[in-house]
Amino acid sequence: NYLNTWISIMPNTFHTPFGPLLMQSQLSDTTFTILVKQSRSVRYNLNNDFRSHLAGNLEEEYGLDFSSSEKSIVHNELISIAKEYMKEAKRQKRIKKFGRPKVNDIQIVEPIWVNYMKAGEWNPSHFHAGVISCIIYLKVPNEIQIENKVSESSKMSNQPSAGKIQWTYGENIHFSGTFFNQIPKEGDIWLFPADLKHFVYPFKSDVERISISCNFK
Repeated sequence: NYLNTWISIMPNTFHTPFGPLLMQSQLSDTTFTILVKQSRSVRYNLNNDFRSHLAGNLEEEYGLDFSSSEKSIVHNELISIAKEYMKEAKRQKRIKKFGRPKVNDIQIVEPIWVNYMKAGEWNPSHFHAGVISCIIYLKVPNEIQIENKVSESSKMSNQPSAGKIQWTYGENIHFSGTFFNQIPKEGDIWLFPADLKHFVYPFKSDVERISISCNFK
């Protein structure tokens, strides 16, 4: 009938002009390897203990030290990814005219740091300094994903959340979500506005998840 025909051809245009932009990408093997190496080299070094600067309820968070050549590789790649984020935000008209750096002026706020998250630890709701933040995942044990499916505390929930990162934004109104959560994958990098609130749920599995955090200004 005419209605089914019209529904199949009518010119729909959907708009999402509100809310923050999140970007998911992947690191090159070269940069990933450097970050893994540096994360191991600073572990247990109290001079690199970065916990007093962070919201995380974690036993181990460290600022990273790079050689000049490593720093050049890591910074160049991360800044290039951040530029792609800014270009897309500009294309979607999500960038305010004032109070933001130009795409080619974006730079990293030092230090970049590593988070070692273990069973029972968590990161409460918080936001970061700068204008853009990113999280990079170096190690994400599969046990965390399994926990959401088989543990008694999660498997029957309509929102199994063990080990998930969750971003929150906006009002609770019809046809609009107020949160977005993910169990990340190794090698993932997520970029988002630095002042977007986010938190990480604890997990019970006897494993360790390793992530890198970085801010841009």
